[in-house]
Amino acid sequence: MIQRIQTVYLALGALALIALAVLPAIWQSMAADAYAWFAPGTAGAAAAAAAVAIWSIFLYEDRPRQRRMVLGAQLLAVITLLIVYGGFFMVGALDVRPADEMEWGRLTAMVLPVLAYIFFFLARRGIEKDIELVRSMDRLR
Repeated sequence: MIQRIQTVYLALGALALIALAVLPAIWQSMAADAYAWFAPGTAGAAAAAAAVAIWSIFLYEDRPRQRRMVLGAQLLAVITLLIVYGGFFMVGALDVRPADEMEWGRLTAMVLPVLAYIFFFLARRGIEKDIELVRSMDRLR
């Protein structure tokens, strides 16, 4: 059913990636200025992962397929993470704490894909528990 805990995890992961795609730290960073692929690549990978996660919410009747879709969302979250960290690394902007003040926008941009991956992992774990529960109930029949 749609009220399971993995629905909450999938929605939270999708929200984290949508927030990353609209975060000004991605669009106005040194990486976006230096590389033309950085901002659209980040936004595209984040939007694709969020779309897969939202789509998998509605696959609650087909749990094995839902698990595969969440695994795809996890993979897209890792790709988003690699794009963000790779872009910041290539311009030397991985340091989020310069001498004068903390770079909260860049820190948020670096944490959100990790947070989304964790939420997708928790959702996949919940789906796997549901699959095992259904298998155990089928054995009792």
